[in-house]
Amino acid sequence: MIKFLKKLIFFPFRKVSRNARKTNWSTERNRKRVGKSLFFLAIALFTVFIFRFVWLITVNHVGGTNLTTMAKSNYQSTETVHAKRGTIYDRTGAAIAVDSSTYTIYAVIDKTQVDSNGNPLYIDKKDFTKVEDFLNSKLGIDRDLIKKQLNSKLKQVQFGPKGSDISLEKMKEIQKAAENEKIVGLGFTANISRSYPFGNFASQFIGIARPKDENGTQALKGDMGLEKAFNNVLSGENGKETYQKDIYGRPIPGTTKVIEPVKNGQDVYTTLDAQLQRNLEGYMDKAATDTGAQQLSGTLVDAHTGEILATSQRPTYTATTINDAEKQKYFTWNSLLSQSAFEPGSTFKTFLMAGALDSGKVNLNETYQRKLQVYDTTINDWDVTENKSYTLPETVTYAQGFALSSNIGMSKIEMNMGDALWGSYLNKFKFGLKVRAGLDGENPGALPSSNAVSQIQSSFGQGVAVTPLQLIRGWTAIAGNGTMLEPHIVRKVVDPNTKTSLTSKAEVVGHPVSNDAASGVRDLMLTVNTDPVYGTSYSTSGDSEQNLAAGPLFMVNGEPAAVKTGTAQIASTTGGYMTGSQDYLYSAVVMYPAKNPDFIFYMNVKIPTESWTLKYIARVANPLLTSAEAMKNDLSVSADTDTKAGKVTIENYKGKDSGDTADSLRRTVLSPVIIGTGAKVTAQSIAEGEKVSANSRILLLTNDKDQVMPDMYDWSKKEVEQLANWFGIKVTYEGSGNKVLTQSIETSTNVKKGQTLTVKMGN
Repeated sequence: MIKFLKKLIFFPFRKVSRNARKTNWSTERNRKRVGKSLFFLAIALFTVFIFRFVWLITVNHVGGTNLTTMAKSNYQSTETVHAKRGTIYDRTGAAIAVDSSTYTIYAVIDKTQVDSNGNPLYIDKKDFTKVEDFLNSKLGIDRDLIKKQLNSKLKQVQFGPKGSDISLEKMKEIQKAAENEKIVGLGFTANISRSYPFGNFASQFIGIARPKDENGTQALKGDMGLEKAFNNVLSGENGKETYQKDIYGRPIPGTTKVIEPVKNGQDVYTTLDAQLQRNLEGYMDKAATDTGAQQLSGTLVDAHTGEILATSQRPTYTATTINDAEKQKYFTWNSLLSQSAFEPGSTFKTFLMAGALDSGKVNLNETYQRKLQVYDTTINDWDVTENKSYTLPETVTYAQGFALSSNIGMSKIEMNMGDALWGSYLNKFKFGLKVRAGLDGENPGALPSSNAVSQIQSSFGQGVAVTPLQLIRGWTAIAGNGTMLEPHIVRKVVDPNTKTSLTSKAEVVGHPVSNDAASGVRDLMLTVNTDPVYGTSYSTSGDSEQNLAAGPLFMVNGEPAAVKTGTAQIASTTGGYMTGSQDYLYSAVVMYPAKNPDFIFYMNVKIPTESWTLKYIARVANPLLTSAEAMKNDLSVSADTDTKAGKVTIENYKGKDSGDTADSLRRTVLSPVIIGTGAKVTAQSIAEGEKVSANSRILLLTNDKDQVMPDMYDWSKKEVEQLANWFGIKVTYEGSGNKVLTQSIETSTNVKKGQTLTVKMGN
């Protein structure tokens, strides 16, 4: 193109010059000739320019540059609108985790940075010492670091950790102080962050969210706990907006247009109560100091709903101390509520006794001798002395044996029941199965091995592994007259985009024992606390710290609670059990009121350094349960969110991991039931695309090689028919009503095609 233009421009002049030399034209004639050449040259250039102009309009590209985009950038801008991460609240609407902005301070040292009047917008070298003093006094930044950064060859510098994560209030304070001292060249960049206003507040349970780079932009992402498990619920979707701008690049009001609407994350209302949680944190701090224990864990549950009202553990962390958390000895990132399994010890005897009473395999008034040899293993009770005698009577009733936490008594009951029957109750209480409350990384625990000694030892809580969450699920049946509830961690999920909400209700997951059996266990638990001879939580000295005289150690509003204590051996990393005098997991489960419990509290203390006494747990349980009982009516009041009931759209779950699917459904406030132990879903009871209300039960059939009967208590007739269709069995019904009360095929037993199932219905 350039060569062509050169020829086009200079050719007429060359031609005129040659002709002038050949001819003897007059000056006037030469001028006319040049004029004609210039005229045709102008037309040619105009034609080229028109052609190029049409070309640019048509193609809109020069090389690799899009001219339309370039032009728009001069008067129009497109910005990403960051979605707000959902807030985590307690049950009353008190914010536990919220989005917030922090700031990082920077210094401009590029001397080309000046304003329109030529005034410097950078830090002059003569002011370096002044800035050094300023940053050191305001933020505590090391002077050597400041000096090094200011003398670097960069155009803009930052000042390490102490120059970041600055709060809004601190940032404004520094801005004003810099203005007063006439310091220029300091500025701030905003960072997205997550704030935890309560500080030490169920930290491992709630978890933490941190900024992560995703597709070139920063977004908050859950790292641990509920923040991680509910990340897809809490996270939103970014939007895009365009606006026109003036010659100075400023947005012109009224020109903003939404290209992609922003979708903010959903808000999660937990079942925690802020007041009870703060109380528990304070009591746990004192217990940790008093006991010097390696680890402590405590959880308070509403016995009528299965809702977790407060939960805490030690060692722990806060958002401000998280970077130093691992410096604490015995610290774990795991939530001790659901991610760590252990041998529970004698608190597990509540389930053995419930099964024995339910099956009629124990006579509480019958006596037994406290001696037992099982194959090559001698089983002893805790009060045995070095000369193999007992400090309490050697012959006791089974009721007295429960009160004194006799391992021998429970072993004899298990042997009378037989391994198969005891194993069936372990299955009915769902031990060895995850609770799937929606938390991340839940530990399934483990049932006892098949050898006879392990089966017997599991009757008193050794050789079996559980989590507090699994224990709590089982204890809801004992507190609730045989009806077992799913522990809930979320009360409500609110979508601010649609102004809809999904609110959870108490969820029945089985009926492992009868009303009479559950009531009988609670009566026995009361004797643990009130029997002056055999009761392991009956104190002969009282507790001066709580102004308790000799008598029941666990007292609420002047009344004794139902209690079961536990002392479990701890497995050694080198095999066998630890042998130190304090190398035990001490624990207690407390139900109050004893006759019809409103609350269940469980706490364990691992390897204390101080001489052990149950008073350490009582000093946490008693005031916490007293507060909870006083707040009982308020706990049923829901936070007002001004929303209407939402719906959940069912997806196709076939071929997906059964456990992950159940957890995902739980986070949308549905009630999944996994049928079998297979890894993949093969069928679902609610079709893809159907919209259902919160708390709807959905059955997930798995690719289990055996068809195992689930506990259908509280199921609807439609759900029974669905299972019968999957299993190829016949169903006959007795009674009237909308819910299953009993079933003829026992829970956890194998089902054969063509078998007949009799179901009793009721309300």
